Amino acid sequence: MISVKNLVKSYNNVPVVKDVSFEVNKGELVGLLGPNGAGKTTIMRILTCFLNPTSGEVNINGMNIFDSPIEIKKLIGYLPEHTPQYGDMTTIEYLNFISEVRGIDKNKIKSSIDEMIKLTSLEDVVSKKISELSKGYQKRVGLASVMIHDPEILILDEPTTGLDPNQVITFRKMLRRLSEKKTVILSTHVLSEIEATCERVIIIKKGTIVANDTLQNLVNNFTDEFIEFSLKADNFTEIDKEISKLKGAWKLEFMKKDAKDIFRYKALISKDSDFDKNLKDLIKEKNWKLIDEKRNKANLEEIFLKLAGEEE
Repeated sequence: MISVKNLVKSYNNVPVVKDVSFEVNKGELVGLLGPNGAGKTTIMRILTCFLNPTSGEVNINGMNIFDSPIEIKKLIGYLPEHTPQYGDMTTIEYLNFISEVRGIDKNKIKSSIDEMIKLTSLEDVVSKKISELSKGYQKRVGLASVMIHDPEILILDEPTTGLDPNQVITFRKMLRRLSEKKTVILSTHVLSEIEATCERVIIIKKGTIVANDTLQNLVNNFTDEFIEFSLKADNFTEIDKEISKLKGAWKLEFMKKDAKDIFRYKALISKDSDFDKNLKDLIKEKNWKLIDEKRNKANLEEIFLKLAGEEE
């Protein structure tokens, strides 16, 4: 369905996407992850024929983006992070406008709009101007507008921004239903969204792919782990200063206070790290008390931090 080979995109001779290759098969739901500036949005804009690559090859459903951009755009529903909308139109007027732009048969426009309104729960705002809607409703109008022509491929950039927790749950259910018959690429900073919906992830850092695998394989093959521990001591400032000096963790962070004098931390460590020994030596030296300690296998968040996070 989607084939990307040796993709490069440069601005002023500075590459922001560097020799990226991947495939997305029909019916897959793939998460595209990476920190800000990694190149995710650039890749999505190339896939949707809004940008031309500097070099490389992109084929969608057997068509090349240079030779068949119009035909490819008809196959895709693209929701950018900041969806351009006409604020002076009502929801129903906007969806009618999008239907006409998309060339939907006039006899099918009403049924298509009714289906999208029901799917995205817009019944209460059909007569309201888009400028009067909350960000959550505007996002839902955007979702409806990119799906109204029943595209084979959905490319969604931060689709849950502005949605409340209940709306996010509804969106997840909707996305699972859609993925049964559509190919979906989902880009988001909310890792729980990826874990809840995607089968495979592509992680990008500084314009290059650093991981491309199923979630299950990533977790199973990742040998690093994290230690969560809480300490009892009188002076938080001293604890935080001394803990931050400990060697053996590639990520160390304060989590919360369990009580007035009990402080919880999390350390992300490699398999053969000596962090645990260093921690217990420090506790003994400072006469602190270790309240509890537990080890856990890394999840997607920790894997993402290791593969794509900035070095400290």
